[in-house]
Amino acid sequence: MRSIRFMWMDTPLQPLRIPAGWTVAHNEGLFEIDPIPDKIPDEEHICFFREDMLQMKNQDRNRLLDVGWYPEGDLERGEYALHIHEGDWCGRLLHEFRTRDRQSLVIEIERVFIAITEGQL
Repeated sequence: MRSIRFMWMDTPLQPLRIPAGWTVAHNEGLFEIDPIPDKIPDEEHICFFREDMLQMKNQDRNRLLDVGWYPEGDLERGEYALHIHEGDWCGRLLHEFRTRDRQSLVIEIERVFIAITEGQL
């Protein structure tokens, strides 16, 4: 019997430069892979591109960073969404950023980490 090898098992997580003061609340995987439908098997779209990818908290600044893909698993119409909330997900939305480009998302996440850590957001 042939074993099935899933692509997501070999795909690394996206490296991020995270300043001190941040903790991971939820990590379902922000992977180092771009949303190119031809390069990812259909059955694995949902493995890489889901609503709940990454949540991080900064307790000192009372901020929640949330990253997901909307609509989940849809590589044709979907995009990354980065949300910054005061407190938790139900708290006031302070910042939102949307893009299909993973590198733009990484740049924005790292920019927001610094802005929050320095008390600017």
